[in-house]
Amino acid sequence: MFAAMLIQKLHPDDDAIVALRNLRAGETVSLDGCSWTLRGDVTAKHKFAARDFGEGDLVKMYGTIAGKTLRAIAAGELLSRENVTHATASPVARASDYRWQPPEVSRWRGRTFDGFRRADGRCGTANHWLVVPLVFCENRNIEVMREALTKGLGYAVTTPYSDFVSSLATAWRAGATLDEAKLVKSAAASRVFPNVDGVKFLSHSLGCGGTRQDARALCGLLAGYITHPNVAGATVLSLGCQNAEAETLREEIAKRSADAAKPLLIFEQQKSSSERDLLERALRETFRGIAQANELRREPLPLSE
Repeated sequence: MFAAMLIQKLHPDDDAIVALRNLRAGETVSLDGCSWTLRGDVTAKHKFAARDFGEGDLVKMYGTIAGKTLRAIAAGELLSRENVTHATASPVARASDYRWQPPEVSRWRGRTFDGFRRADGRCGTANHWLVVPLVFCENRNIEVMREALTKGLGYAVTTPYSDFVSSLATAWRAGATLDEAKLVKSAAASRVFPNVDGVKFLSHSLGCGGTRQDARALCGLLAGYITHPNVAGATVLSLGCQNAEAETLREEIAKRSADAAKPLLIFEQQKSSSERDLLERALRETFRGIAQANELRREPLPLSE
């Protein structure tokens, strides 16, 4: 039973088997009376061949044609863009022959994952804060906030080479020889808020011109991101005179999650005394919002949610 839970066949006619966790080369896995010895590593969610293929053979997934092999592939070998190209059945064949059969999932009934439950009842696998503009004019300020928050909160990703240059600069200021600086593996950044997985920043080229329908469509898209269960709260930058108005965004959020109860921080530049004032207030209140999100904790939640 345990071995069967390592892999999944989504349809009885499928030629591709899905790995449910990272599988190693040489590992033998079994499902429904069949066994495969893997010919290479297969990363979780990727697929391997359920049978031997010749060059030009069709590959089925979800019970229908999903690809064509570029070369011979042995059973147990990873399926990838290196050996399979896209292919589909004709529309007539798909309409007349395809009957989707849901996979057997009873083995996961009662299992849980560690996630975050939101006020509207939905469950997220991550805990992010979102920063978005209502209009493209605010993209520059979004970038300023990105640099300030990712670096200031410990989310910035550095490389051994950038750290090496920093050590060279430190040695130069101290009057030491540059030969003493060494290239070493970067240490993981120390995050201020360990229970917040990150701050995500979105920018776009919309929100100003276009029709009112365009503006509402943009607000609907942004509302979809904001109400996603992986998002704990959001900061929104607005110019104040664009078609995509803050009230429209609130209406679209209410359509998608009337009980979201997430922090929504909206800052309007034309009501600020200066750009500096806007950014100072936005950063201060965003910091408070992220601190509030950090109070959330992962808890066991049903896989069905």
